[in-house]
Amino acid sequence: LGLMFWLNTELALISIVILPIFLFSSVSITKRIQKLARQKRKSEGAIASLAVETMSAIKVVKALSLEGMLENSFTTQNEKSLQEGLKSEQLSAGLQRTAQLLVSVATALVLWRGVQLVMQQIITVGDLLVFISYLKTAFKPTRQLAKQVSQIAKATASGERVIELLDTVPDIRDSRGAIEAPSFKGKVRFKNVSFGYQEGKGILSHLSFEAESGQKVALVGPSGGGKSTLVSLLLRLYDPLEGQILIDGHDLREYKLASLRRQITIVLQDSVLFGVSVRDNIAYGLLGATERQIIAAAKLANAHEFIMRLPEGYDTILGERGSTLSGGQKQRIAIARAAIRKAPIVILDEPTVGLDNESERSVTEALDRLTEESTTFLITHDLRTATTADQILYIEKGEIVERGTHQELMRLQAK
Repeated sequence: LGLMFWLNTELALISIVILPIFLFSSVSITKRIQKLARQKRKSEGAIASLAVETMSAIKVVKALSLEGMLENSFTTQNEKSLQEGLKSEQLSAGLQRTAQLLVSVATALVLWRGVQLVMQQIITVGDLLVFISYLKTAFKPTRQLAKQVSQIAKATASGERVIELLDTVPDIRDSRGAIEAPSFKGKVRFKNVSFGYQEGKGILSHLSFEAESGQKVALVGPSGGGKSTLVSLLLRLYDPLEGQILIDGHDLREYKLASLRRQITIVLQDSVLFGVSVRDNIAYGLLGATERQIIAAAKLANAHEFIMRLPEGYDTILGERGSTLSGGQKQRIAIARAAIRKAPIVILDEPTVGLDNESERSVTEALDRLTEESTTFLITHDLRTATTADQILYIEKGEIVERGTHQELMRLQAK
């Protein structure tokens, strides 16, 4: 451009007249491409989510003959993603055509005016040819930029999604000045705790109770009453909106999350196992566990014998979510994973539901050994299981309606 102005200022000014038009077109089209790229990334996310959900629930899909419906949903999402991609490519191609057209117009104007200047003997033919050569070289990056705009816009949209994820601040995180939790004795106190997942819709309301170290507390009551929410607060998956949860007299929020959760273990109704070996599934409860610890935990959970009957024993690779095992076997491996932590606080969320009598007996024995010296919170609808608890809390609509031992509650009912 400098040499073009040095050769002839008038022709140089004619040449750069197209630059504002090109810049305006580039900015306008790039914004539209970015918008489409964002939509395409969301569509691709929806496709991946649908595929994962379908494959993980394939038994239900087949049992309910949902293949056709889900195939249509998958096809619809794919078509949407395809159309967004096509629109993006069309806009990119349009920008390239615009750039080529503007360069051609600029070259034509320079030639038209240059020929007039040659005829007026203001410049020579050689000067004009040299100027045209520089003009071609000067506009080459412009044409290349037009080709790359689409890729730049797509990369920007992808980068925005990555940055958005990296910049997300978890609602539950270590508070400023949080310390490593000491070894818990296991005394738990809920002090006037209120909580709701949505504003104005409370789940727990001014709930207070105390569990002494080593006590077994049964949480009973109708579904939706707040039992699972209560133990989620103990794990600090959420923080109460009001009140405090204390362990050994200290608020949970005083401790670092990792050090808190290391001392709480949980066995769920539908325990999730990973598609790795039995040994690794148990060792996930305590990273770095030794072979002796893994086997000891399996024996405590009544799992060692059936594990040894598996094709490769502890090295047997499990199917996705433990699909190659029976319900009772899955639960016993989950109990072994919980047991290896030797946590002072144990949470049991309907751990024996859906098991046959023999499996239930094995699992119950394992749970009794697991919770022998721990403060235990048992969520159950089976009142027979609750009779052995040191304290029963009947929770309804987020409030403790009744509390006491089995005998105390029976006497209240008799009155």
